[in-house]
Amino acid sequence: MTKVGDEVEFAIWFDANEHSDPINSCSKSMEDAIDVIHGKRNISHGKISYEILKPGDDRVPSVPRWLENINGSVPRLLVATTKMTNKVRQESMGIIGDLDKKDIARLRVITQREHHKVYPNDDPLTNYECDQIIDKLGIQIVMDQLRSSTIN
Repeated sequence: MTKVGDEVEFAIWFDANEHSDPINSCSKSMEDAIDVIHGKRNISHGKISYEILKPGDDRVPSVPRWLENINGSVPRLLVATTKMTNKVRQESMGIIGDLDKKDIARLRVITQREHHKVYPNDDPLTNYECDQIIDKLGIQIVMDQLRSSTIN
């Protein structure tokens, strides 16, 4: 059983011939998956780091048959690593719990963008940290942001 302080890895196989920048194209999906994994254990996680490994490297399992059978493929493993941190609070998430997933995603992007403007040298915020900030802002500010912001 994993616990606070444990390091957790999440990995996906990809064909390096077809994905020139897998970290940019897959990191959001991997972060969402890690959020779900941690959420089920009621634990938060820290900053996620990514690395690309190839067959034969440490911690790399055998290449799956579906990727092995593709003619000319260059299999690589994208690994996301993070540490389990503090317990997530049990009570409802304030206004976050009342918003649609689409709105939550938009608010997280806005929060991360504004945080980066103020603290350009800091690590990006995790979804959990964004949610805490959004809850602290209150419903009126959140609704104003959703009405006025466009996300590309």
